[in-house]
Amino acid sequence: MINNTMRITGFASGLDTNAIIRDLMKAERFPLDKLFQKKEWLSWQRDAYRDVNLELSAFQKKVDQLRFSSSFNGYKATSTNTANALASAKGNAIQGSYELEINQLAEVAKIKSGSAIINVDDKAAKGIDNVLPQNQGDSTFEIKTANGTATITVTENDTFSSVASKIGVATDPSGKSLGLRAFFDETTTSFVITTKDMGKDQSIELTHMTGATDVASLIFNGSSPTNPSSPPFKAEGRNAEITFDGTVINNLPSNKVTVYGIDLTLLKVGTTTTVNVESDTESIFNNIKDFVESYNSLIDSLNSKVKAPRNRDYQPLTAEQRESLSEKEAEKWDEKAKQGLLYNDQIIRNTLTNLRGKMYNAVSGIPSGQLKLLSEIGIKSAFMSADGKLEIDEDMLKAAIANNPNEVEKLFTSDDGIATRIYDEVGKSIESLNKKAGRPNTAINLDISSLGGSIKEVSTQMKTWEDKLKLIENRYWRQFTAMEQAINKMNAQSSSILGMIG
Repeated sequence: MINNTMRITGFASGLDTNAIIRDLMKAERFPLDKLFQKKEWLSWQRDAYRDVNLELSAFQKKVDQLRFSSSFNGYKATSTNTANALASAKGNAIQGSYELEINQLAEVAKIKSGSAIINVDDKAAKGIDNVLPQNQGDSTFEIKTANGTATITVTENDTFSSVASKIGVATDPSGKSLGLRAFFDETTTSFVITTKDMGKDQSIELTHMTGATDVASLIFNGSSPTNPSSPPFKAEGRNAEITFDGTVINNLPSNKVTVYGIDLTLLKVGTTTTVNVESDTESIFNNIKDFVESYNSLIDSLNSKVKAPRNRDYQPLTAEQRESLSEKEAEKWDEKAKQGLLYNDQIIRNTLTNLRGKMYNAVSGIPSGQLKLLSEIGIKSAFMSADGKLEIDEDMLKAAIANNPNEVEKLFTSDDGIATRIYDEVGKSIESLNKKAGRPNTAINLDISSLGGSIKEVSTQMKTWEDKLKLIENRYWRQFTAMEQAINKMNAQSSSILGMIG
């Protein structure tokens, strides 16, 4: 503590002034210590709320998967030859075995220089080499695709790599991309230009326009720069063609196709592949079971937080108190001091109550006679259960999935479905926690939550008390210094009188 007050210790009085003032200041620091403990408790609470926030967010991600039909796909598709084709079933897949023959794969339109390119110095070209001879002037060529037409200007400063870059970002006069990829490959010493999309409608056409060097011919044919003489140079893409279940399909502009509700990824022309589609109720069962287990785990965690009371015999340790304990003792103390951080918290209690209601209430909008309740598929709370956790009758759930897969799907995915409303309810709780304690990992200076505001307010009060304590300590030192000076003066006077008597 810095101050300009002259301090005289107990030289005259014989008192241990330092110890006396230190003890006096301990008493004076009591309000500051209480503020420190309050701030520490609020900080712990904020962290505890943010931990709950993370738990809810993780659970919400699991629920999110059950909001969509893909989690209730009752079929799976397999390919007997995964080197030729991959297969996966959609919800509307038709069960059975189908023969697939890949006659042709879809391809992009591609131009690759017909031979290695020689630069103006009659050497194998590199990306950094200039395309045009010096002092010859610019050359231009037109490049055309299904998306539009652009004019590329090649200057004396352009290299093979920069020309490829110009082609790759080329746009038509309206600014629409030509949809090309282009690069200059030094290994083969050639240009490679392709369309981004596949199919027979894709094309690339190069035409020389102006200049002494035919850059269009150079890109397409390779070799050395030539004089203008080229016709348009063109490359076209092509469609995929397959024979599926005896039907030839040749209008496929991609190597991904959906047939009979089966997503096929075509990989290689080759021997016939068999695609099998069969029932897959096990994956639906596992998705629902995982959801219930995650819900129960969340309920356990939240209940443990709101039911544990605070132990007021264990307040947060001040720095001085922590120094007097061993590391292990301090850890045990902190563990007890942190009990009850969220005891009886209203946000968490509302979350528990609302989630239970969303789980148990019938789903609206589902026609009469169809599945509307979780209990109808074997998911319900135990009799007289107080914690709200769910139990699964696995046989009943599997039977519901096998016999009424579409109804089970609607029970979870409809507008008022179980997964939909649980997802929304958890989202509301997360937002409440954000307002209370801030989002996880929010920086202190950006924290505008209610707890963040309380912590800042206590910090301000602590700063005020620290300034006040400086003044109090200085006052004590002034008082004790004055006392020492008075005693010293009195002692001097006594000595003088004794000397005169003497």
